[in-house]
Amino acid sequence: MSTDLTRKIIFSLVGALLLYAALALWSDWGKLSTALMDFPWGWLPAVIGLTLVNYVGRLVKWQWYLNLLGVPIARADSSRIFGVGMLMVMTPGKAGEFLKSYMVKNVTGTPMSVTAPAVLAERLTDGLAMLVLASIGLFAYPFATARWAAAIVFVGAVAAITIIQIRPLALPLLALGRRLPVVKRFANQLFAFYESSYLIFRPRNLLIALTIGMISWAAEGVAYYLVLVGFGAPPGLESLFLAIFIFCISTVIGALFAMPGGLGGVEGSLVFLSTSLLGLGLAPATAAALLIRFCTLWMGVGIGVVCFALWSHLLAGADPIQRKSAPAGD
Repeated sequence: MSTDLTRKIIFSLVGALLLYAALALWSDWGKLSTALMDFPWGWLPAVIGLTLVNYVGRLVKWQWYLNLLGVPIARADSSRIFGVGMLMVMTPGKAGEFLKSYMVKNVTGTPMSVTAPAVLAERLTDGLAMLVLASIGLFAYPFATARWAAAIVFVGAVAAITIIQIRPLALPLLALGRRLPVVKRFANQLFAFYESSYLIFRPRNLLIALTIGMISWAAEGVAYYLVLVGFGAPPGLESLFLAIFIFCISTVIGALFAMPGGLGGVEGSLVFLSTSLLGLGLAPATAAALLIRFCTLWMGVGIGVVCFALWSHLLAGADPIQRKSAPAGD
């Protein structure tokens, strides 16, 4: 792994430790400890199982995108790349996830400009899927921050997809790029990037990806529901829908912070919304936020660490790539 990437991940881990220590102190360490001791830990396998449903769904989407783009890669190799890529969530803005395209290039020789749109599409369709899941509660509850966050992500994603699909607009711009002094050096890569993006975001393909995303993220929303009930939230359909709403919109808000793994934004939103909408005390709400993050974000990071330890050769020579943009990294 590159020195730069290692440094970023270490800084992210230290930042997470400090954040969680601050949260624990803020919510009263004694009450937080009591809440954790009273949690029905026999439910933990179900929470982890639902999280794994999310990971499997995202893996299926990743492999489907590569197949859609005609990348000649075995499922075992794409699964290994996906696993190593889970560690990259700890880079600022998840930018390190574009190294998945570099790993695909190492395995198959496929240019990064061809597969980088698949990484971008993963993020966009995940965001859209979470907004669809959260839509039930977005306008039912008066939280302006959540509405603005949802609106920014939704408008940005729709605008990007719409522009990509208007070929009479995109193709002349790409042709113009071939004549510009600096841009023309990357014209072929940009064209390949556009063609892959155009294919991935066709309406049928977008609908399939959104369906996979909604199933995947709904599973983690249900996992959060179990955690909340374990910490004292009332069981029932209303709490289930609220839990999915809180989890999804908090994840979207965290993504807008562009911090590694959404640190700070996700945890803060989970605590605020669960106390406001479900009436949880500060300590149980904080405990629920920490537990679901350990079962989702940090379990994924752990899987990424194991995968990297087993298949670090996939990132061989990645140092220069860290200093380039993904489409230009061929």
